[in-house]
Amino acid sequence: MLKSDELKQSRSAKIEEMRTLISAIETLGANANDDQRSKLNTIRTEVTNLENDIDNHLMIEAETKRMATPATKVNENKVNDEQRVKKGYSFLRAANLIANNKNLDGLELEMHQEAEREFKQAGISASGNLYIPKMIVKNEKRDMTATSAVAGGNTVPTILGDLIPFLDPRLAVIQAGATLLTGLTGNLDFPRNDAAATAVWETENSANDETSPTFDKISMSPNRLGAFTNISKQLLVQSSIDVENFVRNRLSEAVNRALDYALINGDNSTQPFFGILNTAGIGSVAIGTDGGPLTYKHIIDLETALATDNADFGTLAYLTTPGVRGFLKNTEKASGTAQFVWNDGAPPVGQQGVRTDLLNGYRAYVSTQVPSNLTKGGGTNLHSVIFGNFAELLIGQWAGLDVVVDPYSSSKNALVTIVVNSWWDSAVRHAKSFSAIKDADITGI
Repeated sequence: MLKSDELKQSRSAKIEEMRTLISAIETLGANANDDQRSKLNTIRTEVTNLENDIDNHLMIEAETKRMATPATKVNENKVNDEQRVKKGYSFLRAANLIANNKNLDGLELEMHQEAEREFKQAGISASGNLYIPKMIVKNEKRDMTATSAVAGGNTVPTILGDLIPFLDPRLAVIQAGATLLTGLTGNLDFPRNDAAATAVWETENSANDETSPTFDKISMSPNRLGAFTNISKQLLVQSSIDVENFVRNRLSEAVNRALDYALINGDNSTQPFFGILNTAGIGSVAIGTDGGPLTYKHIIDLETALATDNADFGTLAYLTTPGVRGFLKNTEKASGTAQFVWNDGAPPVGQQGVRTDLLNGYRAYVSTQVPSNLTKGGGTNLHSVIFGNFAELLIGQWAGLDVVVDPYSSSKNALVTIVVNSWWDSAVRHAKSFSAIKDADITGI
């Protein structure tokens, strides 16, 4: 047995001893003696020392293994380990153990301990009773295939398969190409060049004028985003992959919905950062005092706003509302041409039947998170359209998930409340990489 495994067992035993002692002190209340409290402090110190020893031995063991194993084999082992974990880990089993006041064991305990270290490294003080590491939470961009309902999966019979990961991104901004940064630790600063150097024509012997570029920075730090759901105790004991996926989906969708909304509409108040539409300095295409009918010219003007600032490159795409898509599918580029503003593009290679939307020659996406109820002057129910290099939108995620399994609050209804906390931040690298319309009237649809 590896030394780190021995230390983990010792730590588990100490933690269990702490639980027993804390329970005794709480029962005795004011009658608890100083020896008990002193012993609790001693055990707490021992646990902290064990955690440090575990980290040190894990590092030594990993380095020893790395030096003894070819690089290709290391990568294969890492992939195989992650696949083993994702296939074998059961969130419902872990939650059920905690709900019934039992200790975690097996893979669920191993992942809980791994997540504990990740939270410590990320500088986040987690307070739940179940932790899930980033290898299970891991966000991945997924191709649209027949296994995806919206891409044709609804025509395929249901077959029990692999578990879905937590927080599997179905975010419109990620589909459009936003940059997702996972497994972050501490606060982040990104230096940014906010003014270019300038060349100056000089005379034959004159000294060059100093034209140094200037820099500022954008900062990102973790902000807590939580969600909860109630699950019946009967459902909690189910071992079906369908039930496991159902529970994960409920929690994931709640977090993703709130995150996606903030990335588009964040106001740095209700949400802890500015979304694209409220980022100062993005390009603006205004239709009228009270808003006005959206035309092909306005769509082109969004592209022109970026080009004027030398920002029309990269992962360019449009993002708007379903209503705008319907309106532009019925809007001709010019009267009598039968060429409509919004059209279908060729499907990705190897994905025949997958829908690809195009607007002004660029990829286009829709989301109900893009506002369709804006007001301007006397105009109401106005829609937004965003165009930009979505790779310039940075999304940061810290560590994994902090979960609280609460079997008490709704116990009279035989329900278990599961609360999930995750940590996020977002920033736009260059505001000029985006432009937006915020007063589009589509009442002619």
